[in-house]
Amino acid sequence: MRVPRGYLKILVSGPFASGKTTFVKTVSQYSMQTEVPISSPREADTKQHTTVAFDYGKLSLDGYDIYLFGTPGQTRLQFMWRVLATGMHGYIYVVDGSSLVEVVRGKTLYEYMKTLGEYPHVIAVNKQDLKGAVPPAKVSEIFGVDPSIVAPLVAYERELGLQLLRKLVRLIIAGGDFSNPFISSPQASPLGV
Repeated sequence: MRVPRGYLKILVSGPFASGKTTFVKTVSQYSMQTEVPISSPREADTKQHTTVAFDYGKLSLDGYDIYLFGTPGQTRLQFMWRVLATGMHGYIYVVDGSSLVEVVRGKTLYEYMKTLGEYPHVIAVNKQDLKGAVPPAKVSEIFGVDPSIVAPLVAYERELGLQLLRKLVRLIIAGGDFSNPFISSPQASPLGV
């Protein structure tokens, strides 16, 4: 099948502090973030800044312009996920693999993500560089998904991030719905509006 050249809109989603912003910054040739200092004392114990609108990144990969939109992780900002999902071709769901507690917490938000529609996606198990990290096979078991869509990630390792993106691009292309104007028309808006 001949694949038209164009662009893909990919959502990068997941729980608070799972590594979404780091991933977008790492793989993108151009990026911007909407981070602000954390106001919640409990969340401030985890990190100092958080995304409040979205992270944005752009890169060229295998003949496609890839537009990445990273969602905020706090549940109070979850309404942004639906807004940012408009016009997406697929998504990367980043889960914090540093502990079983974080993985189980990530499953709840993954279930919400699936309510946005049936989209090609991969689950990126981040923080695989940490001692005792939960392996992707265990995450696949906990989430009840096919192991082929679960992959290891260290969000600040560019090559690993690009491998993950290539995996998702292959899944999107395998879907083959090129009647979608966002794939076949490079002039269309990546915002989907």
